[in-house]
Amino acid sequence: MSEPRRGRSPRAPTAKAVAEHAGVSVTTVSRVLSGRAEAIPEGTQQRVLAAARELGYRPNSLAVALRKGVTRTVGLLVPDIGDAYFHQVARGVEDVAQAAGYMVVFCNTDRVADKERACVELLRDKRVDGIVFAGGGIDEDRHLADTPWEGMHVITIGPHRLGFPAVRVDDAATIETATWHLLDEGCERILCIAGRRNWLVSEARLEGYRRALAAAGRDLDPELVVHGDFVHAAGYRAVEEAVSAGVDFDGVIAFNDYCAVGALEALHEAGRKVPDDVAVVGCDDLALASLVHPRLSSIAFSQYDFGRTAMQMILDLASGREIGDTTFPYHLEVRASSRRTGRA
Repeated sequence: MSEPRRGRSPRAPTAKAVAEHAGVSVTTVSRVLSGRAEAIPEGTQQRVLAAARELGYRPNSLAVALRKGVTRTVGLLVPDIGDAYFHQVARGVEDVAQAAGYMVVFCNTDRVADKERACVELLRDKRVDGIVFAGGGIDEDRHLADTPWEGMHVITIGPHRLGFPAVRVDDAATIETATWHLLDEGCERILCIAGRRNWLVSEARLEGYRRALAAAGRDLDPELVVHGDFVHAAGYRAVEEAVSAGVDFDGVIAFNDYCAVGALEALHEAGRKVPDDVAVVGCDDLALASLVHPRLSSIAFSQYDFGRTAMQMILDLASGREIGDTTFPYHLEVRASSRRTGRA
């Protein structure tokens, strides 16, 4: 009868085992493997290296890092890693981090204050060297006001109230541009599908909607502003309920492409032609904007570059360099969902 398999792996070789194999002290092993072997004879160094190879020994990188006061790890907080927007941000952070020898720890916050705070506390306990906040703040960032940030470099992506260097786009201006486009296409009443009221990114983008209407001499009608999550179902529900309630609208501006795609589906089911009956514009210009029918007009900016820049800023801070905020450009990608037939 064969012996039962054990669940625990064999113990990893230790520095003490390497020292005994090479016939040296543990201190000598530590100095050789950490690159501090200037005073150690070449022959001894080679014996230590050979013993380490034979035993498959690798120094505990975490222990070494903690002795040096750095862990070469960075935390990335995102509302939902399943959102394609944050795929791009995460890839940008990861590419720069990996090239610099850093590891990224991902945390999903679901835009819930208690969960975000718990993630920050966990990352502090793990002694990460830096944190990147992506997706904009919630509840004015009050839940993080008393966080001790000592020993960590922090970068924010999107609107926050934390006072750290930021990577951002002018969120108000993006939606102002999109709203003006719909007005220029002849829209009279524009349904605004916004994020939650306590999201800073929603607050900023809603200001852009208000500014465009005011500049065009239009009053803001509260029944045309709908708050919800940045998901397909929220956009679908906003249009479905507006149609069912008899709300008059001939344009839709959604603060997120998922919401805009949901709106397109609801309009199709309601028998409204896009863009002739209702013109639609989204925001973020995710890949899906070019995959739906009609193709979705959307505000475009590089989420990947947001992530790359944020991680580079962490590295700059770690090197003692002074940095400031970085604001990225944006533009409106006009596609079939808002380009009305017969208009210039």
